[in-house]
Amino acid sequence: MNVRTGLIVLTVLSVMAFAIPGQVGAAAIVKIGIVDLQEALNKTTEGMAAKESLRQRHTGRQEEIDAKKAELDSMEEKLKSPVLSEDAQAELKQEYVKKRAEIIKYINIAKQEEEKENQALSSRILNGLVEIARKIGKQDDFTIIMEKSSGGVIYSVEALDLTERIVKIYNEGSQDGEVK
Repeated sequence: MNVRTGLIVLTVLSVMAFAIPGQVGAAAIVKIGIVDLQEALNKTTEGMAAKESLRQRHTGRQEEIDAKKAELDSMEEKLKSPVLSEDAQAELKQEYVKKRAEIIKYINIAKQEEEKENQALSSRILNGLVEIARKIGKQDDFTIIMEKSSGGVIYSVEALDLTERIVKIYNEGSQDGEVK
């Protein structure tokens, strides 16, 4: 059991062991909900559209990279040619090294841009999902709602899982409104 899981279990046990403020002397009713935010993100209409948009941009960049690699491969084949003079071979090798460095730089920049885009899109959607989960928690008197995919939940009864409900509310555009 890792530290995070241990802290989550300790928190849940603490809530269960002590009466909730305002209910001293009465048995505390503990209501626990589970949500898989990663699954919810992937199931939202906006999340699926963002994923497709990122995939298309990645495909476009990959095509550019493939074309540049093909050019590099062609240069490499020319370098093996025995008919090139030493000067021509040295010049071609210098150009090859330069183009190779450019491709590596382009790939690194493309990866960073993709990660930033993915993070920006995911972050906004996740914030909306978390807000919905909070509203459900407050409205339906949950004691705690735990995130399933972060490793804190080992087992849960399916009835506790709020993921589908949160996705449905998010897709209906109710992030700012009343939770139904």
